[in-house]
Amino acid sequence: MEGSMISGMKAGISAAMLCAVGAGVNPAMADESLIEPLVVSRGDLSEYLWTNRVVLIFAPSAQDPDYRVASEMIVERRSGLRERDIVVLAETAPEQGGVLRVKFGVDGFRMLLIGKDGGIKMDEPAPIPAETLFATIDAMPMRQREMGEN
Repeated sequence: MEGSMISGMKAGISAAMLCAVGAGVNPAMADESLIEPLVVSRGDLSEYLWTNRVVLIFAPSAQDPDYRVASEMIVERRSGLRERDIVVLAETAPEQGGVLRVKFGVDGFRMLLIGKDGGIKMDEPAPIPAETLFATIDAMPMRQREMGEN
């Protein structure tokens, strides 16, 4: 059991690094605060409540075409993600039976946007284009207040 948990964590870390490396970023320079592996034992996102928006990416593997598209978008649009306080969590090891994968009933690829209030704002079976993600967030009252403060 312990070996499978470790391999799941390694798969998640590899997936996060793939996001950066796939876009030509040196692995040593990958922004770990932007792209993080979703630990399969994690059961909630309470640590991000009221501080970050969370993009959850679930994929059958790090080689999944939809996952690669989403990963490239994340790396290419990192400044827009940072501006909007977005943390990206990726889980590419369905065989590990991750708690959040089960909670959201994920089978295959899925991308979700969770607001700072913890509510699901978007839930798509395909990569969400950055423009759509940003427009959705920018229309939120909390984001409107944030933009007014800057």
